Amino acid sequence: MAPSIKVTLALALLFIFLFVDGTLAKNTICNGESLNTGEYLENQPYMLVMQGDCNLVLYKDYGYTAIWSTGTQGKGKTCKAALLNNGKLVVVGDSGTVLWDSGKTSCPNPYRLVMQSDGNLVIYGSALWHTNTAQPPPKGIDLMSVTELENLEVFWEFESSNRSV
Repeated sequence: MAPSIKVTLALALLFIFLFVDGTLAKNTICNGESLNTGEYLENQPYMLVMQGDCNLVLYKDYGYTAIWSTGTQGKGKTCKAALLNNGKLVVVGDSGTVLWDSGKTSCPNPYRLVMQSDGNLVIYGSALWHTNTAQPPPKGIDLMSVTELENLEVFWEFESSNRSV
């Protein structure tokens, strides 16, 4: 194999592994983990961003259109969004004060916050919470997430009815 082909293959594999393991294209945090200021979850074309103004915002169209937010802008500079061990999603301010929470809790179980490819942000463990911002799929496309969600229960949901954020 020619050296240039080996280099190209090595770079391609490195690129794939970075995206597959979530190092660059992270779409999930588990209970006990958080998104710090400037960090995000992504499942293109959707992004959940913990902004520098302490607002947790869900964008579509690769960050150009806000479709949901916690409304916590201006409440600090070094905030974080944390998924607690009880499944509650919170935005915590500079002093450790909870600025926003998803409002639901459950018994301690493993939970994870997932930015889905359909634009819906969901807390799973038993689908504890979601933004309900999923966009309808194009005709003729089946979403794998439908079968994955069959046995999960929704505990919290945010419904967006095409209103501004």
